[in-house]
Amino acid sequence: MRPAFDAITRYIFSINEPWLTQAAHFFDVYTPLIYLIAVLFFANTLRMQKRFIKTILAVLLATLIVFMLKYTQEIPRPCMLDQNYIKVECPASPDFSFPSGHEAIASAVLAPFVGTSAFPIFLVLALVTGFLRINLGVHFLNDVLGGFVIGFFSYDIIDRIISEGTLTLRVKPHDTKFEIRRQLLHISVGIFILRLLLAFTAVYHANGETYVEFIIFVGLLSLLVMIHDRISGKEHKITTLLFNLFERSGARQGYGAFWYGMGVLLLFVFINDTMFLAASLIALAVGDGVATIVGRMGKHRNPLNPHKTIEGSLAFFLSTAILTYPLIGPLALALSILTMLAEMLPPKFDDNFMIPLVCIIFYILFF
Repeated sequence: MRPAFDAITRYIFSINEPWLTQAAHFFDVYTPLIYLIAVLFFANTLRMQKRFIKTILAVLLATLIVFMLKYTQEIPRPCMLDQNYIKVECPASPDFSFPSGHEAIASAVLAPFVGTSAFPIFLVLALVTGFLRINLGVHFLNDVLGGFVIGFFSYDIIDRIISEGTLTLRVKPHDTKFEIRRQLLHISVGIFILRLLLAFTAVYHANGETYVEFIIFVGLLSLLVMIHDRISGKEHKITTLLFNLFERSGARQGYGAFWYGMGVLLLFVFINDTMFLAASLIALAVGDGVATIVGRMGKHRNPLNPHKTIEGSLAFFLSTAILTYPLIGPLALALSILTMLAEMLPPKFDDNFMIPLVCIIFYILFF
């Protein structure tokens, strides 16, 4: 269980420079205007008028999601909980903390510019926005990371709708060995994060989850930069090798890996119970990976989704139930069934998003 004031939030707030406070206050007031002007300028300069429309719709969707979450979660701001965290006038109650609306806007605006010359500018703006919101004392680190995830997911949803499904993976068939290699990496990354979570919580106790959450965020930023370089034609030997080994032909560059990481970050943002968080990671990493490996060898098509096999779905259920039962007891059976159903959805529903979403709803209802 994470503390109210995590160590990273405390450290960022402790940086007490008058000019920084003034900059934070300026961003607090003018963030929507700053991003509107920036998007208008670069969309026109780069001839991205269609993306401009998508960006505006994504910002509106992100704002709606943020508003709904603020008034269902009702998490007080740092400056509401502790008067020592007041650098400017604290927003009046009931203006809640989670998630950060400013960061959701920044992230929704960043997403469409990946692979363009404007990407570094919007990336820096997004990082500065999040940093200043914490430094000002109006948000925790988790609020900012929540906004980051919501903004990206909002743009992806709008992009899928307007593009009429063009973001659904239309990949060339691959042999079983290739898919097994991909899924073994999928499982290995998930297990590594799980071990990191358990190790950090054992050493740093309540702050352990926050540290791992921040490490995942840094990893996602690094992956985002690599994807940007790949799209914009900047080749690096290591990244080229990794993409060639694990990226499906016909898939968007780094799309699967990035959204897998975003799904993991989504779990950390919303789930505040270490054992259930570990169980959710198992469902997303092990259950999903095993389902694909076994499913490739399966002979019986799943009547709910002809792209899946009954053998793969059963493998998902059994692996998830067996591994999560020691963590959450009998609830593991219900979680395994629900996440198995999420994994069986048609390809237009990305299981890297749907499985974490099911886990989060389950957590809200039963924990």
